[in-house]
Amino acid sequence: MKSSTTYTPSLPKSLLFIGSPGSGKTTFALQLPKVYLIDCDDNLGGPVRHLSLTKKPDFLYDSPFTDATGKPLPRELQFNRVIDLIDEAVKLPDVETIVIDSLSSLIEMMFSHVLKCQNKTIAKDFKTVDKKFEYEDWAAFGNLLRRLIFELKASGKRFIITAHIKVEQDELTKSLYKFINCPGQTANYLSGWFEEAWEFYIHTSGMPPNEKATRKIRTVPDARSQPLGLKSAAGFAATMDADATTILAKLS
Repeated sequence: MKSSTTYTPSLPKSLLFIGSPGSGKTTFALQLPKVYLIDCDDNLGGPVRHLSLTKKPDFLYDSPFTDATGKPLPRELQFNRVIDLIDEAVKLPDVETIVIDSLSSLIEMMFSHVLKCQNKTIAKDFKTVDKKFEYEDWAAFGNLLRRLIFELKASGKRFIITAHIKVEQDELTKSLYKFINCPGQTANYLSGWFEEAWEFYIHTSGMPPNEKATRKIRTVPDARSQPLGLKSAAGFAATMDADATTILAKLS
């Protein structure tokens, strides 16, 4: 048994970055200390070009689409490669931050893995579709994702998963709400598995041709983003500019 008098809160180690494509999630994550990025989206060009405008990016990365020799992997083996890359990142002493980019692509790999484990048909090309998920498949998927996240939490490293947003309309009120782009019931409690859950968005002001766009972060939900489960225990403001220098000083 442990006493609360001996508990010392540490700076957050698990962060969920939620936002639309181009809102700055990956760019921000790459500026965290000693990053190892698992590139499930195969889409690093934009963030690296953006960072290169001010400084040379310095991070490690790898892709689950190929094996250690660079040979392309079939869909049913890509999630196994993700696990291998996580194990590698955890063991490397120079790695402080593990980034999985992004949840949407990770989920696709997990779906193939679950179907394979259940001995169900997996589509081999884009002309055919996978077998429909059944109840036991959804249970296996949710359990697999939870185990992945909690094993990362136990690793002692800081880790980040980036996730996309989907917008849905309430049929009764016609109001638009933002949700994490994660299928099934897992989306309802995903953010609860992380210490911090932030929404990245772009705020525009002014009129063309003098319109100005600023990347911002929301840590407390507004009416539209409440289903995202945003939260912060690190003492950040409800909304803030995505200024990596200021925020990283508090996280480092």
